[in-house]
Amino acid sequence: MKVLFSATPAAVAALFSTVISLSYSPVISAEEFGDGVETRPVKCLLEVKGKTYLTGTCKYDVDADGSFRLYGKQYFVYLNTFEKNKAEASWNASPQSTHAQAPLGELKREGACWVNKTTKICASDQAPKPATAEASIRVKFAPGAMSAVVNGKLSNYKDQETYLLEVRKGQTLQVEQLNPGNQRVTLGITAPNGEDASDMDLSCNNKKTVNPTLAGDYSISVHECMKADEWKGNFKLKITVK
Repeated sequence: MKVLFSATPAAVAALFSTVISLSYSPVISAEEFGDGVETRPVKCLLEVKGKTYLTGTCKYDVDADGSFRLYGKQYFVYLNTFEKNKAEASWNASPQSTHAQAPLGELKREGACWVNKTTKICASDQAPKPATAEASIRVKFAPGAMSAVVNGKLSNYKDQETYLLEVRKGQTLQVEQLNPGNQRVTLGITAPNGEDASDMDLSCNNKKTVNPTLAGDYSISVHECMKADEWKGNFKLKITVK
């Protein structure tokens, strides 16, 4: 005796719908892997074997030891530090991959970048928005002085103070935070021509030197270091020109 299976058109349609829904996997952008963690936009670069996979702006999150993640639209990379200026990295290597399973080997730090023979990973602060002269604090030295100490206040990661200082061509400008304690800042310096005069790397870079200077106003931006805990309070800078 043969038993024949029969199904109504509605049942067949329901079966196919179930199969399709089980086999469908929505495409998730690499940027979405940064959702759910505290990130901020940074300038980024990822080059592997001469080809660029990340450039422009990426999402960035960082650990206290300096390890960090960069998330672009299709690719993401994880960098884990294991001693000063040395790290290991891995990336997803394919837009379809949801894990950073492809090793990039050991890298050494060079300024705002980490490099080896085949790979270059860079993460740097985006240039601060130019502050108007009214919003900036003009720094002036006492007659005969080569330095001045300024005080400021920050309330959170997004807060920023900006100082303007006029210098002559060929001088040395140095800015450093005094007695930072647990309230460390990150400094950015913009030259009179509008170009970044510092490497703007993402460490708690609370000491910067520009040599030689251009003639004109240098803009010094100050904001909280993202590698440290958020804080609210005062900071003190020493600005020296020789």
